[in-house]
Parts: sequence; structure tokens; C-alpha cells
Amino acid sequence: MNPAAGNRRARGRTARAVGLAASLLVGLILAGCGLGPGKDTGEASLLVTRDYGSKVLADKPDIPANESSNAMRILDESADLETRYGGDFVQTVDGLSGGAESGRSFDWFFSVNGVVAERGSAQFPVEGGDVVWWDYRDWTDAMDVGAVVGAYPAPFSTGYDGRDWGVEVDCLGDRAACRMVTNQLKGDGVVLKDAGKNMKLLVGTYGDLADTSEMKKLQHGPRASGVFARFEPDPGVSATGGDTIYGLVGLDVRADEKRDFGPDAGLVAGMRRADDPPVWLITGGTADGVQMAAAALNPEDLERRYAAVISDRQVSSLPVP
Repeated sequence: MNPAAGNRRARGRTARAVGLAASLLVGLILAGCGLGPGKDTGEASLLVTRDYGSKVLADKPDIPANESSNAMRILDESADLETRYGGDFVQTVDGLSGGAESGRSFDWFFSVNGVVAERGSAQFPVEGGDVVWWDYRDWTDAMDVGAVVGAYPAPFSTGYDGRDWGVEVDCLGDRAACRMVTNQLKGDGVVLKDAGKNMKLLVGTYGDLADTSEMKKLQHGPRASGVFARFEPDPGVSATGGDTIYGLVGLDVRADEKRDFGPDAGLVAGMRRADDPPVWLITGGTADGVQMAAAALNPEDLERRYAAVISDRQVSSLPVP
């Protein structure tokens, strides 16, 4: 299923749904049923950005939420919206509209607790504690971004859409980095579980993770993974025994190579396949790179980032500007 912010999924169903919803609404009114907002559920956070989080348009961490709140309504209460397709598709926010420009495609996308939703924003409930992120971006080379890291410690601390997912750390490499990841998660209130249908954090070097489906997707580019990075052999460095060392290469929004971060850089990135639990990569070309990625697992370093690269002890966002 295409996770394009839930905006495009509803198009085929909207005409039928609008008529049904209108009939149902009339019936409820005639029956005297209450359609009030329901009881409060706490405060939600709203972040509105453009260009993969590089420019903040609105940041409201304390929006009251109730039983009728949803991802579109939370946005509508803070911005001037224009919608299409029966109100399920956000076309314009405060005058900034989706569309095509110079052969590139731009639209509004949303995630809740760091997971890109599988249905329209008007149908996605929001409650207290949720982090709702709307971003206007060029999706030409990466429509299917399934998960982002910029809401950490969500979704591990908050869950997602009421699903019964646990959280586990899958340590495939350096034990020191695995301990760092585990300790950080526990410090942020995350309860870890044994193997099962869980959200996962895969920890290890590129070589450790090379056979995982997530690393294979990363290597196939942003169109497959939603992440603007890949690993390439570093011709100037070899590991003990002659094994190849891989360096991290950052890509720009057109999926072109933009910067060679080298083998000691770390990467923190999230992915999701269909409606499975998200999987995060805590990785790098070397053990030092993995440890730097593990050290960046905190809200301050990951805030407003789709994915994060750590190089020379500096954290920056992907895609590379």
C-alpha cells in the first residue's frame, strides 16, 4: 500500500464515501444523536514543515486533543486548509499547494508518531501524547517513505494507531553500541520485549546488516527505502583480513550522490513495509560509526529529521541539501 501521507489512498473511494457519510450524518441529526467533540484525551504535538523538515512553518507542542480529533482536524485548527477529493486530500496549507513544478512532484505528507499513515488524515484519530508531523516535500524520487526518525522516542514510547506492537533491539554487531541503544530506549521509558511482531532497531555495521531486507532496500535507493543514503566500498580502507570497508554516501533530493561521509559515519534511519511494524537501522561503515549512530538516539539529535547521519560528531539530516 502506498503510504503517500494518506492523501492519495482515498481518491478512488471518496465519491462513494462522501455520499454515504452525508446520508449517515443526516440520519444522526434527525435521530437527535450528539456529535460533540467527546472527552479530552490530553495534548498532542503538531509540527508543520517543508522540504524534509528543513524549514519549520509551525511548531505547536500543546494542542488539546479529544475523542474526535484526527490528523487533518489538528492541522485545520492551526492553519488555513484547502482540500480535494471530498475533503480527504490536503491540497494547500496556508497558501502552499501541492502540484508539479519543473518536472518534479510536490505534496503534503503526514506521519503520526514517526510512522507514515496508511489511510487519509481525516480518518486517522489523534489523541493526547501523539506527535503529528505534516511536511511539504518533493516526492519524485521517494514517494514511499514509511517511517521517519524525527519524532523519537515515538513510536517506541507511544505506540502507533492502537496496535499491539512491542519493541526489540536486534543486535547483529558491536555489543557496546547495542548496550547504548538499549540503555537509551529504557531511559526514554521504552519497554523492550523478546522476539515477536515488534518494532525493531537493527544495530550493526553495513556488513553485519547486509543480508537484512532493510539494508537491501537501502542499497536500492530512496525509491525502495525512502532513505537518501547508501553504502559504497571505500577504496582507501580495508579491514583486517582484507575485507572491504563500506562508507556512507549521502544523497540529495534527486537521489544523486551529494557527499561521501566515509566509513566512520553513522546512520539512523527508519523504514516500513506495508502495514508491518517499522524497523530502524542504527548502523555505519565501522563499529565507530555504529556507536556514533547509537549515541545520536535522543530527541535533541533526531528532532525534525527524516533520517540522520552522524559524521565528525555532528548530526545532520537526509536528504543532503
